[in-house]
Amino acid sequence: MNSRKSEFPDEDAKIYWILSYMQTGSAKTWCDYVVALMYKGQQSFSMSDELLKEIDRKFGDMDKRTTQSLKIRTIQQGDRSVDEHIQEFEKAALEAGYEGYPLVVEFKCSLNAGLRRRLTELRPMPVTIEQWYDEAIMMDCQWKVAKTEEAFYGKVNGTVRKPLQYGQQGQGQGQAFSSQGNQWQFFRNQVLDCNSDKTLLE
Repeated sequence: MNSRKSEFPDEDAKIYWILSYMQTGSAKTWCDYVVALMYKGQQSFSMSDELLKEIDRKFGDMDKRTTQSLKIRTIQQGDRSVDEHIQEFEKAALEAGYEGYPLVVEFKCSLNAGLRRRLTELRPMPVTIEQWYDEAIMMDCQWKVAKTEEAFYGKVNGTVRKPLQYGQQGQGQGQAFSSQGNQWQFFRNQVLDCNSDKTLLE
């Protein structure tokens, strides 16, 4: 897990952590069997998600709340946008019955490290989970604009343009300006995507 590398350096660590919650009744018997196979190198599950699905299949509603609690503690943003991540996170939170400050803690841990660091530097910091959602979405949007801006200005600055006399156009300059115009339109569209109500360019 990206934000909990010390706790979960790999999938095996996450699998062992999930199994540690299965300590009673038939769940413990099954857990001991799975752990024994892992020690023999005959691991049944290569991903923690596979284990959670198998627990749900075998034990159903009896352990559903525990399974959902484990899911929300292992969910990560990864390559997804904040919007997409929040949709999945909210579903897992609802199913696990998380709310209040514990929910905020899990949301922060689920975000990519860079975004989480920027959010914790806010003054004042968000308090409610809705405020954390809003700030995270805004910062994700700002990051997308900044990346588009960086690519746009990098291309524009990389174009060599000769000084022109008033009313004259040097050879090849019309094509360069046209290309830059297309880049500017692309950049402007990206900004508008993140600012549907208002634009930063007007």
